[in-house]
Amino acid sequence: MRPSGLLFAFPNLIVVTSAHFVLQLPKSLGYNDVLEAQPPCGSFDVASRNTVTDWPLGGSAVSVLSTHPKATWQVRAALANDTGTWTDLIPSIAGAGLGDFCLPAVPGHAEWVGLDAVLQVTQSAADGTLYQVSRRALLGVSLLTSVVRSQSSLSPSLLLTFAI
Repeated sequence: MRPSGLLFAFPNLIVVTSAHFVLQLPKSLGYNDVLEAQPPCGSFDVASRNTVTDWPLGGSAVSVLSTHPKATWQVRAALANDTGTWTDLIPSIAGAGLGDFCLPAVPGHAEWVGLDAVLQVTQSAADGTLYQVSRRALLGVSLLTSVVRSQSSLSPSLLLTFAI
């Protein structure tokens, strides 16, 4: 079989091996597969206010589509005026499997109410660390009582375990 025949026989293999991950919720500042490895924001300017979304203090969903069979995830935040200082919002997550997964209520920091923040999701996989971000406006809607650790809503095809 000629090499071009292999491409037609296994077109999905090309997608999986070249794709990274997609931040589905909250709305990402943008997606660029080629520049996704550029820290801290996958090449996008955090000063952009085109996609600022509300972030209730008690938590907001973070949903990603993973195209890597194995990866470690971080969900972090920084104030929009200080993206050199990132804070973990939940412990790192080790994941195995392809597909969607959602953390239903990633909380914010009480001291950030009323401030603009940047949510960063990183994926460390075989091809390095990848970055996607979202601009958030932290709202004091509910009290922050604890970090969500085990309330993740998972696709059956994606197994997540916490690496604490």
